[in-house]
Amino acid sequence: MERPSAAVISEPLSFQQSFERLLARAPGPVFPRARALYLQKYPLEGESQDDFRTFLLEEEIQESPAGALRIRALALAIVAWGQPCFEPAAASAYLERRWGLRPHDLQEVEGASWFRESGPFGRFRTLAVYERVAPTSLLSSSADPTPPAADPGSSG
Repeated sequence: MERPSAAVISEPLSFQQSFERLLARAPGPVFPRARALYLQKYPLEGESQDDFRTFLLEEEIQESPAGALRIRALALAIVAWGQPCFEPAAASAYLERRWGLRPHDLQEVEGASWFRESGPFGRFRTLAVYERVAPTSLLSSSADPTPPAADPGSSG
């Protein structure tokens, strides 16, 4: 008997799944102001009530002439949502519990509050990449910098 292909809603998404979902919904790089506002407003957790929320802080965008897109996270922010101070130990514990991450470079961004005074925050790095093949082509072209990862259903 085959397992249903639909995701179970009660299970939280993985870090990579949440990263991909966020970027799939974000305005494209051709709209930098709208994109920046979106990424400052919407956390990877989605509609979260947690004491911490995770945001994409810095990104590297590569786009081929054919329209394939690769976005790599350069830095992420962990915001102590609505809290008066940032506690690195509590933020680290949250990142490990929620995402399974153990960043060794987590550091507070002193004297700064996240977008619209949402709380103090820290920054860290971890591997996260989002790839999208050009919407107008079925296959990536030879003009693509490096072809995005193969479709799991393809054979080579």
